[in-house]
Amino acid sequence: MSRTVLATAAALLLLPLLAFSAPALAARYQAELDPAPFDATTRAIVIGSSGVMSAELTGNTLTIKGSFKDLSSNATTGSVRTGLAKAVPGDAIGSLTVSHAMQGEFSGTVKLNAAGLAALKRQSLYVRIDSEKAPDGHIQGWLEETGN
Repeated sequence: MSRTVLATAAALLLLPLLAFSAPALAARYQAELDPAPFDATTRAIVIGSSGVMSAELTGNTLTIKGSFKDLSSNATTGSVRTGLAKAVPGDAIGSLTVSHAMQGEFSGTVKLNAAGLAALKRQSLYVRIDSEKAPDGHIQGWLEETGN
């Protein structure tokens, strides 16, 4: 065999190894958290509350960090959720660590399966922060890719 053929064969054999050893490119996401849907009885509880967050997807691991402010009662839990489409509420697929305060931070890591990755791509993955006065959602925001 010629040297060229051997070099090409060696390169083709090593290419998969290089692909696995190269760092994965991360996709970045962000969201503004706004008051969760409300009715006449919960309007005063959630209006005026807000938050911001960023997330990074590396492989199938989504890492989330954010903050919130002006809740009318202490935050109790945070969750990553998936709906049928953007702005359509859905079920929790992961939990977040949340400051138990009216102003604070939240963070967490969630491993996404194929359905979770598809939901993220179609912007139907969101974060919801619950509070003592609004246990079914105080603020929430849908993740959008930043393009970075």
